[in-house]
Amino acid sequence: MPLTMAYLALGSNLGERLKQMRSALEILEADGNVQIVRASPVYQNRAIGMGEADPFLNAVVKVKTSLSPEALLDLCLSTENKLGRVRTDGWSPRTIDIDVLLYGEIDMDTERLRLPHPAIAERDFVVQPLLDIAPDLEINGQSLQSIKDALPVFELEEVDAVLW
Repeated sequence: MPLTMAYLALGSNLGERLKQMRSALEILEADGNVQIVRASPVYQNRAIGMGEADPFLNAVVKVKTSLSPEALLDLCLSTENKLGRVRTDGWSPRTIDIDVLLYGEIDMDTERLRLPHPAIAERDFVVQPLLDIAPDLEINGQSLQSIKDALPVFELEEVDAVLW
């Protein structure tokens, strides 16, 4: 199967956040079907909708993959499980969160996966890291810069750390 470029968002607000994000990338690459191409800077931001939860570290990675979109999602979910992610009904603190943001030029809307990820334009902690590594990328016909400029809140702090 040919390789497809995809973008993944990573976040953590429990435990050793940066270590867990790095471990997630190691697990993804160890599968043999995902190659990390580029990683954004790491940002710290508030935990949204979680009350007094600790802040998140967030980043975005560009990957090459031979997996289908659904198989990539399955690998991301499996990686979360290996790193102790506990899913609850609502938003809650997590050891690791990995979202498939974009997969090539594919637009899809299934019960399991929507691409591009429907909340990209609402999340400064996704838009800025995407802008850092793919400034010419357009999502649904909009430039990342115009998406960033339209965000009502922008509260990120770049962390002095290298993810990958």
